[in-house]
Amino acid sequence: MRLGTPAVFALALAAVPAYSAPPAAATDEATAAPWACRELGGMSCERELEEFLQTADLVAIEDIGDGITHPRRVTLRKDGREARAIFKTIDIESINIAYTNRFEPGFSDRYAYEVAAYRVDRLLGIGLVPVTVVREINGEIGSLQLWIDGATDMQDAVDRDLPVGDTELLLQRLMLMYVLDAMIYNIDRNYHNILVRPERDDLFLIDHSRSFRTTRKLPSLTEERPIPVPASVARSLRELDLEALSSQLDGLLRPQQIRAVDARRRLLVDELDRRRLLPAVG
Repeated sequence: MRLGTPAVFALALAAVPAYSAPPAAATDEATAAPWACRELGGMSCERELEEFLQTADLVAIEDIGDGITHPRRVTLRKDGREARAIFKTIDIESINIAYTNRFEPGFSDRYAYEVAAYRVDRLLGIGLVPVTVVREINGEIGSLQLWIDGATDMQDAVDRDLPVGDTELLLQRLMLMYVLDAMIYNIDRNYHNILVRPERDDLFLIDHSRSFRTTRKLPSLTEERPIPVPASVARSLRELDLEALSSQLDGLLRPQQIRAVDARRRLLVDELDRRRLLPAVG
């Protein structure tokens, strides 16, 4: 299965044994996001995690990496609980900017997109993006995303030949990754922004600050091992509308970006229906 970024799946699937015919419909296990409420000593739900990130006291802050985005890792503490999170304040938008190895028309790289990606992920019921909020720290406003302790990226997992755990679950989540990336038009997915904890069958998607182009088309989907989308996500894809998107994304995205998300949603429903990868909703 290659979903828009062949290198990612060539690496990911190198560790996956041969897989036969796909199931008639995926289970909802891939979207349960059990990790979210296991973090921070058993907080009961993601809303509590969001509140923690927004209100916990700052204990420490440190630079990590040398990239232009200058992410920082913070340590937070509240009510005897302590956790780490990654703080990004990048906010670049230009008609034509040389950012990687090429000029990209309409390029933008914004912390707000990290929060928007988290909200789209939850609107769809996917549950693979770590909890992310907007917060001001030391006079700077940025995105604050829960740091996943014990995780490694997919490249490292493949290089070290780590076990993949539940193969079917991994393939379902890779399909869900395509769904999310298509919705937010993330063409920057690579093996360094997929995190895994193989011993716990956990997978996380990070680094979405370059998403949300206004393009009204889909990234390519060339599936060698197609896995139908779970029924709960299929329902969300079919029933989500512009009003629901706007209620969650206003203030994070421009109106034309939100309309583009909804346009891609409709295209995605048609495409997955055509390929019989989207269960009917009764």
